[in-house]
Amino acid sequence: MDQTVWKVMDCDEAAAQALSMDAGVSPVMSRLLVNRGVKTASDLKMFLDPSLAGLHDPYLLPDVEEGVERIADAIVSGEKICVYGDYDVDGVTSTALLVRTLRALKANVEYRLPHRQRDGYDIKPPAIDAAAESGCTLVVTCDCGINACSTADRARELGIDLIITDHHEPGAELPNAVAVINPKRRDSNYPFVELAGVGVALKVAQALVRLLGHDEESFLSRFVDLAALGTVADVVPLLDENRAIVKFGLDLMPKSKKVGLKTILRTTGLDGKAITTHYVGYILGPRINAVGRMDDAHTALKLFLTKDENEARILAETMERHNSDRKVEQERILAETSGQLESIDLASSRILVLSSDGWNPGVIGIVAGRICETHCRPTILIARDEASGMGVGSARSIDAFHMRDALARCSDLFTHFGGHALAAGFTIPLENISAFEERISAHAIDTISDEELAPRIRADVELVPQDITRELANSLLKMEPFGEGNLEPMFITRNFKVLNYQRVGDGSHLKLKVQGWQGAPIDCIAFRMGDMADRLELGGSVDLCYNIRLNTYNGVESVQLVGKAIKIGSSDG
Repeated sequence: MDQTVWKVMDCDEAAAQALSMDAGVSPVMSRLLVNRGVKTASDLKMFLDPSLAGLHDPYLLPDVEEGVERIADAIVSGEKICVYGDYDVDGVTSTALLVRTLRALKANVEYRLPHRQRDGYDIKPPAIDAAAESGCTLVVTCDCGINACSTADRARELGIDLIITDHHEPGAELPNAVAVINPKRRDSNYPFVELAGVGVALKVAQALVRLLGHDEESFLSRFVDLAALGTVADVVPLLDENRAIVKFGLDLMPKSKKVGLKTILRTTGLDGKAITTHYVGYILGPRINAVGRMDDAHTALKLFLTKDENEARILAETMERHNSDRKVEQERILAETSGQLESIDLASSRILVLSSDGWNPGVIGIVAGRICETHCRPTILIARDEASGMGVGSARSIDAFHMRDALARCSDLFTHFGGHALAAGFTIPLENISAFEERISAHAIDTISDEELAPRIRADVELVPQDITRELANSLLKMEPFGEGNLEPMFITRNFKVLNYQRVGDGSHLKLKVQGWQGAPIDCIAFRMGDMADRLELGGSVDLCYNIRLNTYNGVESVQLVGKAIKIGSSDG
């Protein structure tokens, strides 16, 4: 029996009613908007009609003035600048954005990314040594460095100025750098703290462009495509100025003049299509990430920097091969974890900690996410390297368990750790793994209740069939782009009557025609739920959890439900 809990999110009903009256939106829309932080008519305009002109002043970021003045001095004097990023999509796009901006400003600039397996995450002292050997006098990080105190100290020893641009959570001590530009700094007055690393890079570059007297509007239109790509892929909330960055960046992406971006759109079959957050999250992002997971992220970075179409084609083909290899490795590791899981009593386990030699550290995070989603438990995979005596861990979590805080309780066992509430990573000596598993399991037992381990679906609003209208479907379109913090609205309707059903496609999908107590029949498509056809009955009742879309067929537009979960027989609330 399906134990999934269907829960409708709580809502500030007074605020929703006030918004409905003041802004003239429907009660359903007002609930959706209030739960996304929209409380006033002014908020509503900013949410539904974001503008690049409405982005916050970049000079509100801490240390940005000191940072861009130092970069400007380096440009004018011809100093060699090193831009140092990260190996994921956010880091690659951040680095590409800053390097392309600096090149446009005639700077003497080089770039570096860490190798995931050789160097690990973040900028470390050897990277400063390499920059010094290359003749760099200024290093600018992007999407990393906020906790790199020893690296900042090494830079000062060598007489290299370090500017950190990052969006990760700061530790108790900030690095002793020329500038530490991060909206999450505790002393920051920046109005929006949820920028991705590429968002911070965009704002720093915008401030630099302003300082040097260039056209900010032209700059933003030229680079917001890269910013949108990294912002969506890094799964930051698509609220406030992230909405503007993503909305306009996605719109401009198909028209981009960047050779590499045009090439990857063509090789993935997206050339000429309107780019959505779904395409970025499930087609473009995984390919860019795969390079850093399987080999060297410089391949992806070079793609976004090159002006040569032949080179871009070769790089894009290389990325496709790495993505294919990543899928194979992912399935291999997943199969091996299945064997380990068979020996675990899942009913009594609050957290899953699995480890093995021979796992690719760049892929275990994806597998941990799959296991976490399947078993609704925080999951940690550790790739053991017997030769070095070290393990690399990647963790994914559920809402009830703050993973980074949990790892902090075990910090004495790690050589390095970091991350967020739902995703984190660490390196650990192999001899400490048993102690780590014991300690974090005890913390999970103290923290996570049985109820919080039950799989659940969170719907925004419960609707009656009469609420499902074309007007509502059109209003929902205005809430795009959808993503973290602004997920596509999910609805529940109970006691639908089943008028018709059939398997479609290759038989793995289900098509339904349902009807409420009154009103016209409504079509529903439920992907990967074809097996439900064996349990349905004509005239029977079902509860549906679904998204609402507009579907066009033979030139006729109609409302269609996209089923996400089905319960046979109505629960009637």
